Amino acid sequence: MKNNKNDKVINAPLTQDTLSDNKSVSESSSANLPAKANNKSLDKTKGKGKKESGFVRFFKRIGRAFKGMVEELKKVTWPTFATTLKSTGIVLIFVVVFLAVLMAMDALFGLGFSSLIGIQG
Repeated sequence: MKNNKNDKVINAPLTQDTLSDNKSVSESSSANLPAKANNKSLDKTKGKGKKESGFVRFFKRIGRAFKGMVEELKKVTWPTFATTLKSTGIVLIFVVVFLAVLMAMDALFGLGFSSLIGIQG
């Protein structure tokens, strides 16, 4: 695999399969070590002289969260007005039908219960 910065070849880590296939690889070879991470981007407060307080970090994290939410909301495909009206109509029809079914069941159970009470009385 080529590294674009300085065109050095970075070898993949050795596994048991590659060791058994290639016996001539030495164990002390440093070419098979993973590349080191760049620590400059990890510590942004280094060199500024003082560290940020927890209060400032807290509000920066909240700001980043809101910024991320806005970015995600921009990616949403919102339905058109006609689609919204159609979906609302379907929901209202379903609610009315379900209301009628529940009212019918309530009336039937009420009649059944009152007939049971009338038999024992």
